[in-house]
Amino acid sequence: MNKVEEDKKSAELRALNKKLYQEEQEKQIALKQKEAEDSFYQKLVDGFDVNVLVVGDSIAENGQGEKGRCTLLQNNLRKTYNNRVSFTNVSMGGNASYAGYVRTMTLNDDVGYDLAIICYGQNDGADGFSTNYESIIRAIRSKYPDCSIISILESSQREYTEKMTTIQSICELYSIPIADTIDAFNNLGKAYEDLSNDGVHPNDAGQEIYFETVKEVIDDNVAASTGKMAEADVINADVHKFDNFVWYDASSDFVRVDDTTFTISTNASGILGIDYTYESGDNKADIYVDGELFESPTVTFDYDSSQRHILVVSDDCTVKNEIKVVFTSKEQADGFKGMCFSWE
Repeated sequence: MNKVEEDKKSAELRALNKKLYQEEQEKQIALKQKEAEDSFYQKLVDGFDVNVLVVGDSIAENGQGEKGRCTLLQNNLRKTYNNRVSFTNVSMGGNASYAGYVRTMTLNDDVGYDLAIICYGQNDGADGFSTNYESIIRAIRSKYPDCSIISILESSQREYTEKMTTIQSICELYSIPIADTIDAFNNLGKAYEDLSNDGVHPNDAGQEIYFETVKEVIDDNVAASTGKMAEADVINADVHKFDNFVWYDASSDFVRVDDTTFTISTNASGILGIDYTYESGDNKADIYVDGELFESPTVTFDYDSSQRHILVVSDDCTVKNEIKVVFTSKEQADGFKGMCFSWE
C-alpha cells in the first residue's frame, strides 16, 4: 500500500470513528432526554435508576427491616426491572404529619427522588390533619417536581375514619394512587391480631401485605405507563402558609450558651416548629421570643427510651431579634435538633 492509499485509508478510518462517536453522543443525549421525560413508572420499564423516598410515622419507619415492606419492595423492583433502586426512609416513630413536612423540607442529600411514599394518620388528630397532609404533598412537589407519589391508608385505622377519607379526598384532587392496607387487611380472612403483634404495627405477615399492596399500585401504574403528576390547585388555602421554609440547625445556627440554653439572632414570622428529643419522664422547653417567654412545650414521655419529635410550637410567631430555648436538663438539651419557620 502506497502513501496515497494509506492516507486515504486513515482519512476513512477517522471519518468512521467520528461518525461512531457522534452517533454515541446522540444516543446518550436521547437517553438523558428520555430519562428526564420519564415518570417513576416509565423509568422502571426503560431501565433507568430510581430513587424512592418514604415519609411517615412508626408504621413506615418499621418497614426498613430485613422483612420490612421497604426492603421487600426494593428487592422486588431490582429483580423485576434490573434497575438500581435506592430507598431513603425519613420516617419518625411517634410523630404526626407536620413532621413529614419538616423532614421533607430539611432533606438535603442531593438526590432527585422519583417516587415518594407517604404513610401517616395513626398519630394525627383530625384537627389540622388535612392541611398538614397536603403540606407534605406540596413540599414534595416543590422540591422534586417530577416525583410521583403513593399514599398509604394505614391498616391500624381498621376502618375509613375521617382522617382516611381526608387522605382519599386529597389524593383524588392530586391524582395520587392509594395503597389501601385497610381493605387489604380486612379482606384477607385473618384476624387483625395475626397481622400485628401490638394492634398498630404490622408484623412480618402484615409487612408482606403492605408490600403486596404498594407493589400492586406500582404494577398497575407501570402497566398504564402513568406519566408525571399534573399540577393541581390546593384544597386548603391555609396550606400556602407552608410555601416558604427556613431551618435553624441547633449545631450550626444556634449558639449553645450553656448546658441547657440555646440562642439565635434572627428575624422571622410564621408557623414556628421545634425538633427535639423526648427523654423518659417529664420534658419541658421554655421558648423565649425577644426576651419574653413565648411558649413552654411540656410533655411526659412514659417510656424507658427516648424518641425524636417535631411539632408546631405556634401557628403565629413573630421574632424581631432573638429566640432563646431553655431545657430542664442537659440530657434534653443534647437532643435538640433545631427550629423552623414556614410562611406564605
